[in-house]
Amino acid sequence: MREYPHLFSPKKIKTITFRNRIFASPTSLVWPDYYTGMPDESTVFYYEDKARGGAASVTLSETAINRYDSSRRPNDDILVPDFERAIFPTSGWLKVTDAIKRHGAVPSIQIFHGGDTSEPIFTRGHQPIGPNGFTKENGTVVRQMNEEDMRRVADEFAETAWYAKYSGFQKIMIHGAHGWLLAQFLSPATNHRTDEYGGSLENRARFPLMVVDAIRERVGEDFLLEYRISGKEYLEGGLEIDEAVEFAKMLDGKIDLLHVSAGSYYATKQYTFPSVYLPHGCNLPLAEAMKNGGVKTPIVTVGAHYDPVEMEKIIAEGKADFIAIGRAIVADPQLPNKLFAGRPQEVTPCLRCTNCLGGKYDGHNECDVNPLAGNELYTLRTPNVVNHKRVLVIGGGPGGMKAAITAAQRGHTVTLVEKEAELGGNLKFTDIDAHKGDLRRFKDYLIDQLKKQAVDVHLNTVADLALVRKLNPQSIIVASGATPVELKIKGSESYPMIHATEVYTNPEKVGKKAVMIGGGLMGCEVALHLAEAGVDVTVLELQEGLAVDSNRIHQAALFEMMEKMADLVHSKTSVKVTEVTATGVKYLDSDGNEHEASADTVIYAVGMKPNEAIVEEIRQWDGWETFMPIGDCTGASVVRKAVHTGYHAAMDII
Repeated sequence: MREYPHLFSPKKIKTITFRNRIFASPTSLVWPDYYTGMPDESTVFYYEDKARGGAASVTLSETAINRYDSSRRPNDDILVPDFERAIFPTSGWLKVTDAIKRHGAVPSIQIFHGGDTSEPIFTRGHQPIGPNGFTKENGTVVRQMNEEDMRRVADEFAETAWYAKYSGFQKIMIHGAHGWLLAQFLSPATNHRTDEYGGSLENRARFPLMVVDAIRERVGEDFLLEYRISGKEYLEGGLEIDEAVEFAKMLDGKIDLLHVSAGSYYATKQYTFPSVYLPHGCNLPLAEAMKNGGVKTPIVTVGAHYDPVEMEKIIAEGKADFIAIGRAIVADPQLPNKLFAGRPQEVTPCLRCTNCLGGKYDGHNECDVNPLAGNELYTLRTPNVVNHKRVLVIGGGPGGMKAAITAAQRGHTVTLVEKEAELGGNLKFTDIDAHKGDLRRFKDYLIDQLKKQAVDVHLNTVADLALVRKLNPQSIIVASGATPVELKIKGSESYPMIHATEVYTNPEKVGKKAVMIGGGLMGCEVALHLAEAGVDVTVLELQEGLAVDSNRIHQAALFEMMEKMADLVHSKTSVKVTEVTATGVKYLDSDGNEHEASADTVIYAVGMKPNEAIVEEIRQWDGWETFMPIGDCTGASVVRKAVHTGYHAAMDII
């Protein structure tokens, strides 16, 4: 008998049979052509990989219904033809839907209107529209929609849905969550109208229902319609679960699947993209409330599900009918297949770092743990191994382990040496920090994979020229990591400070009141860790903002957690620490005024410096064919850089 029989039981809705209960949520690491809005080959490969991985349905992410007041970014996908420019996207979309179907998955696409979140810069200069007219903080004027606007937008939703059907999609997802236009009408926090489209739930639901009815009339009864809703917006005065349930009942008979998410563009995104600070499956109670409230439409629960035992239980107990998984399938598209085969330990864990989402704002929307996500075409450009080599990897952090695993998978004979008594590098602290469970699972996964790939691991072993000559490798990958930059200021020799990492390794050194010098991501996360242990912490940062080295989504979640601990976590930005004293530190504010922060413990986190000496020492040996430093030892780094450079260094050994 299968290990997860309910999770992998088929379910038929109308004419469509889903092979299991796992949906690949709309997540995008690929973008359409900037001019045409059409998918390219990278889009085809990205979504095909998800279908090949065993998901029952694969959904393409946010697709705007028009290009003049719907978009909220400059490169939205488009389904509706642009006849002025002779663009007919169907041919491009058919490649995507065919690729998904040939692996047994059901293709879907999420369609949306951004409403008042749109900006003229993204909509060819057109004015944003929404349920209310107002002026944004940036000066953009939003125009209140009239009934003509509503009918026009409903028709555009319907037309987009029809083109989706024409392009081979077997269902569409109407995006009515997260603060976009339909949610703006439904939410009492964002709908302030006094006519028949505002006020009561029935009135606020009128326009979203108009859209659903228009789509249904256009695509017919057999075509599947999904609707995504925020069961709770976590917004002051926003939509709560009781009204969400009542609205869902209004949708009964009109739609075929209801995705229950949470959060809003105007509030926390912690529940929209559940952060490391929330439990896995945190939105499940909202899906259960739909079931218990008498909603008849099949329910899809959304929000950081990962444990197959829990997912099996959800389906078996009828808490939801399907489970939508987003980032975890980006991290490992083969997740469904591995669970079906009873190999959950082989699933690459998702870190919930949100770099695949928040990274789009700085151009680095990549998966930390899956170098191929969004880069699937890379495999076509990678030569096969011609001669299997003796490979030496120096360093047992995430980059070194990824390099060793990849090289072994390619058939090379791999030796990994690590100077410490255990593997993990700078990830060893994850065994202690309560918010680093996902990162800890990834560290443990890499260690387990090293064993499975029969990598010859030597702990407590310092790499030097003598060892290299003895092992005589043909290829060398150096992942020697980085060490903390030592902070030297007035008084630091008389009054010892500790580095942020020592908070984990030597917690007895921390008193009851601390100052953290350095408010980057490390400094802020360690400060939060200390505050949750009851330590009063003041973070002092030279720059204007905190955690500027984090992506926006994770940064917002971190700030929210720090705000919850505001009694114990305090911060000052644009300040320069000048002296350590017996009672704390002295610092200058941006105007040059001196202040003192009292503390019994002074901690610092002011960056890391690469361990370059070992790189240059080993490079001197003239016996190697390929030599590649990776990760932290090449400069300031993050997990993503370590893993990606480790993977590509190993792939380059041919």
